[in-house]
Amino acid sequence: MTDPTQIPFLIKLIDDDSEKVRRAVADALIAFGSPLETMLTQLEKPLEKNQIQRMEALLKEYTPSTPSPTDKMENGVRFQPGQLVQHKRYKYRGVIVAFDSTCEAEEDWYLANQTQPDRNQPWYHVLVHDSEQVTYVAQTNLEADDQKMRVDHPLISHFFCDFQEGHYTRNDTAWPGE
Repeated sequence: MTDPTQIPFLIKLIDDDSEKVRRAVADALIAFGSPLETMLTQLEKPLEKNQIQRMEALLKEYTPSTPSPTDKMENGVRFQPGQLVQHKRYKYRGVIVAFDSTCEAEEDWYLANQTQPDRNQPWYHVLVHDSEQVTYVAQTNLEADDQKMRVDHPLISHFFCDFQEGHYTRNDTAWPGE
């Protein structure tokens, strides 16, 4: 589930010098899929022509071999920051706070992981419900949590500003390393 209220914040980050930020913005915009065009027309403050051009250039830069944002979404990132998830094997609930397009963990950490899922898929930073734990989980190990119930974690208010209809709204606080 994507949150259209995040679009203005994403647009502000388009010109960031950091490769990691630009990639994250592109991935987040791509995740909106084909509804993005409609959402852009419904913004409270319409985008200026130069903002649209910079956004299109950014999307083209990060999806050169993929003709449409929906194709990228289907084959790439399935979950977005603020989305509630459940671990398929361990059954804990949590909320996505950030993601990497591939596993960014050190080799030693990865080799110590019991399941060792494919590194070449999205990996998510998840705030775990009823704990202080933050996990780093491969996309194949997660599924959407349809309970729509809040997650109790001490970092919720640090990274999110609202909770509505089973989805948290991510604020501008950067995830460490971004």
